[in-house]
Amino acid sequence: MGDPNAYNLRRLRESVRPLRVHFFPRLGSTNDHAERMRRRGELFAPAVVLTGKQLAGRGRDGNTWWSGVGSLTATLVFPANDRCSAHQVPLIAGLAVRNVVAELTGKSSVELKWPNDLLYRGRKIAGLLCERVRGVDLVGIGLNVNVSPADAPPDLRPMIASMSQLSGRACDKTDVLVAIVRRLHPVLARRDEHPFPAILREYDRHHALRGRRVSVTTHRDARPIRGKVQGLDAMGRLLVRDGARRQFRIVAGHVQVR
Repeated sequence: MGDPNAYNLRRLRESVRPLRVHFFPRLGSTNDHAERMRRRGELFAPAVVLTGKQLAGRGRDGNTWWSGVGSLTATLVFPANDRCSAHQVPLIAGLAVRNVVAELTGKSSVELKWPNDLLYRGRKIAGLLCERVRGVDLVGIGLNVNVSPADAPPDLRPMIASMSQLSGRACDKTDVLVAIVRRLHPVLARRDEHPFPAILREYDRHHALRGRRVSVTTHRDARPIRGKVQGLDAMGRLLVRDGARRQFRIVAGHVQVR
């Protein structure tokens, strides 16, 4: 076995067809670069924009995403489909990545934090950034495959976990990416075979927030919504009931567990 952190591009390209693979040794953000390629007419779905080192990864709400040597940072590009709302894509993608991580590490207790973070015992393994632009869905993935928390900035060390920690061995990043593409591409390419209600039921089985008290900020200047998470509604919106028994249906927001 070679370096598990080095991508075998030949094997990757053969294994993820019909997706085209666009590899760059270094990028600021794979989502940003994919959007620029799309704007210039250089990117056609389905595709993967992949980098060996991401320098300025983005999370939701303008947050940054730290990437180490053992991080998998890629953006999967799929044709947008009007039958699937943009806010539902993170749930579909998050569940697909969660299932790959659970399968490859043997840890069935990997959880989802709405809408698209992966947690293990409260520590973050992955984050997704999904954006619908110019007729495509960008599914940005930052996954801690072989990251050592000791290499992370001090404030992040108690907050992150990696696949190699869960499995007790190094994981081949090429294998991980192939597994994610093979799990996600059929779902987004043929949504009628994977009805959203069934996806929601499976998502809810692994939902870390159900029954938890949270504070949700829906945009920068908004007053936080505080209450208890009831689950998800049929559209994938987060259901939060506050102390006055008002129920809120939240499409997107920053969630903090209280």
